[in-house]
Amino acid sequence: MKTIKVLTVLAFTLMISLNVTAQETKEDTKVINFKPTVKINGRIQYDFEFSKRENIDNWLNENEFRRVHFSVAGNVSKNLKYKVETDFAHGSLGFRDVYLKYTAGKYGNFAVGSVTEPTSLNMVTSSKYISFVERSMLTSLQNFRWGSGIHYENFGLFDGKATLQMAYTNNGSNGDGFVDASLEDGMNFTARVTGTVLNDKTKNQIVHLGINYDNRTYSDLKFRPENHMGSKYHFVFPGGGNRTDLGLELATTFGPLSVQGEYKTQNIDAPTNLDYKMTSYYAFASYFLTGEHRPYKHAAFGRVKPKKDIDNGGFGAVEILARYSNMNASQDVLTANAGLPKDVNDISLGVNWYLNAHARFMYNYVITDDADSTLGNLNQHLFRVQLDF
Repeated sequence: MKTIKVLTVLAFTLMISLNVTAQETKEDTKVINFKPTVKINGRIQYDFEFSKRENIDNWLNENEFRRVHFSVAGNVSKNLKYKVETDFAHGSLGFRDVYLKYTAGKYGNFAVGSVTEPTSLNMVTSSKYISFVERSMLTSLQNFRWGSGIHYENFGLFDGKATLQMAYTNNGSNGDGFVDASLEDGMNFTARVTGTVLNDKTKNQIVHLGINYDNRTYSDLKFRPENHMGSKYHFVFPGGGNRTDLGLELATTFGPLSVQGEYKTQNIDAPTNLDYKMTSYYAFASYFLTGEHRPYKHAAFGRVKPKKDIDNGGFGAVEILARYSNMNASQDVLTANAGLPKDVNDISLGVNWYLNAHARFMYNYVITDDADSTLGNLNQHLFRVQLDF
């Protein structure tokens, strides 16, 4: 009988030991065999533009799918993230965010691939959340919103009161997957530092300050006066070399009222005794008639959430806004570009109706003054239907 009791105790102990070992092995397997996550997102922006010069009788009426984005994002490990985003607008494929990112906690995030270059507050704010149909002319001093290369970001400096972003990118074409066979011609360096003087989340109050810098290889300057289907101004800089940009940012939010502005100057390396310089600035104000606010996170503005959307018996959120923008060329730039304006000025008035957090209608009325006495000012009506998922 004693032998039977001993064998029973040994058997019971062995069973417990095997069970604990199995649990530990199972837990270890969970840690080692991380299951990749997948999240699918999309964005559709359908635009209508109606424009006319004051001294021209006919209207130019156009429409387009401004953006048709589709993306897949997730994690392949606890600290390794990925995203693949493409744009199918106009029937062509364009790369957007395509990267592998390593998150190092308090040391920030390191990414390799295509990421938005940190060149201005207006530029780093997603098109899903920008207040106007088009970004300001100031952002045209950058060739393209995305750059392929090496990126770094840290949004937690000084207990989250300051941020640092940097990028070293090539000059490839987004439509060709950012292929660049001429790296010896130079690359682009960008850096952005921001801080919040005030950040009271309970009262929805923010005061944002920022400074950004970038050095780029030569490129002609092509931009539209805050529309996407109109004619472009095309400035060239004969004998020009690298471009150096310096920008300042200011933005405040006090509940439903938001004010934002930026100033940027671009100097192009020029032959002796020539001054190739472009400057640009904008200022805008927005106000939510329904009491919402523009949320702020990671040194940019984010998704507006109506207090009562159309799915819950409400009307959604209504935002009214106004903006003034300017692009200015130095005298030497004008001499090299006969017939182009010294100043391009835009006045924009708009209203946004947010049906819920993922769908909105936008309208902008834009007056462009480029001192063209023959054609007169350009008047534009811009409409957008937007949703994202």
